Amino acid sequence: MRVIVFFLFVFGLLASCQPNKKTSIEIPEGKVGLIGYGSLTSSKQMAAQLGKPYIGGVEVIHLEGYQRTWTATTPNTLEFPPVGFLVKCSYAGDSIFPKWGSALNIRKNDSVSINCCFFIIDEEDLEPIDKTEKGYQRIEVTNNIREFSVSNGKVWAYQAIPEFTKIPKTDEPENYIVAKLYLDFLEAGFSELGESYREEFYRTTLPVPEEIVLDCNMVAPDENANND
Repeated sequence: MRVIVFFLFVFGLLASCQPNKKTSIEIPEGKVGLIGYGSLTSSKQMAAQLGKPYIGGVEVIHLEGYQRTWTATTPNTLEFPPVGFLVKCSYAGDSIFPKWGSALNIRKNDSVSINCCFFIIDEEDLEPIDKTEKGYQRIEVTNNIREFSVSNGKVWAYQAIPEFTKIPKTDEPENYIVAKLYLDFLEAGFSELGESYREEFYRTTLPVPEEIVLDCNMVAPDENANND
């Protein structure tokens, strides 16, 4: 009897040590999952990307195997909506048109996970988002979600293309900048997600290059500006 009790105890102990099995979800036919790890953190921001109301939910998840960085560095002349507009910044008492602007990016790092937002959208809606995510490419991250496994469908995230993946030079604010309005946009999203999300965001993100954070806005191109 004691032997039986002993083996039952050991079996129960081993069972309790097994990792919890992930919940499995199915993404409906004609839909895809999309990860927002930067400015895309709310239904309102998703609607702005889609150009129409977003009626799905927003779930906070963790993307495993990726590090959030400030290495999506694109030329100021790359057309962003509104089409043809440029980033103009205040620097050293003057107005400048910087050559490069840096924003959030993700890179592979198997020892890291980052907090993100998970959306489900119509597959056909990827096309308009592809157009607004200039300088980025879609990568599949279906198997990198900590909270659940996806048994049907795909999950995508946006990563800067190699041409525009570079560390900004923090000693050249006339050439490389991070627009403060981008940081303000992030903070607006944090106000909806809560302080704990904000704290984890900065804890799992490489530091903002504060030396090149400038006050900027979007303006029509100045014919006299040198943006070569």
